[in-house]
Amino acid sequence: MKPGIVYNASSGLVEKEYRYQRGAGECFILLTTETYAEPIIVTEIWLDGDAAPLLSEKRDTLIFVREGSATLIIDGTSYDISAKTAALVKTGSTFNWTHGKGLKAVEIAIPDATLPYARKNTVESTNYTPIVKQGSTPTGSATGNREFEVLYDASNGSGGAAMFVGFIPTSGAPDHYHLYDEVCHIVQGGGELHVGDTVQELSAGSTFVVSPRLLHSIRNNREEDLWILGTFRPAGSPAAAYYPDGRPAPGYSESD
Repeated sequence: MKPGIVYNASSGLVEKEYRYQRGAGECFILLTTETYAEPIIVTEIWLDGDAAPLLSEKRDTLIFVREGSATLIIDGTSYDISAKTAALVKTGSTFNWTHGKGLKAVEIAIPDATLPYARKNTVESTNYTPIVKQGSTPTGSATGNREFEVLYDASNGSGGAAMFVGFIPTSGAPDHYHLYDEVCHIVQGGGELHVGDTVQELSAGSTFVVSPRLLHSIRNNREEDLWILGTFRPAGSPAAAYYPDGRPAPGYSESD
């Protein structure tokens, strides 16, 4: 699974070795950069009924529900959650999904500070918040007329990565790059991912990784907004982007 390549559980093209059952849950490993140490791993789970418990071992697990609903149990505490809700399972905790109804959720595993790269890039976090409903926090501005809403960072328990939802209206954008590892998941809407001369279609569930300094562009060629879930490490500002010549993109200042 390579940076800049789009994967989607709904495509029917996820290879058998990357699919497995967890109780009643059908799981798809969408991203696991096997040629890198300490990778971010993205698993999508589809569930009607109950899954089997999972230990978040040597990793924090950031979760986002794209569709449906379920009860998420974290270390014995139950939370009823539905679409456009995020959750954080801290390293060493056990979580489980029960009473799933059309659930489609992504589980994003972030290596914890027991590993050297993560240890170097993890900051102290405070105010652990197990559940965050999208729409409950203020939005910020990014390149052009794009906005974002931060769901998790060090201020509410996630010292190893940040998670946000970006809102992209009908627009194009020039190539740009980031200094962080980022995984992207389309929540709703669609568009195109441009990497070099390659153009790939994006739709709900499309998932891809943007490695540091990979020149890319996400374009919304539809009339509705494109909602994109981004999770990146080290944690920082979702607006942190640069043009190919090294200029900061509009909306970002290196002093932020």
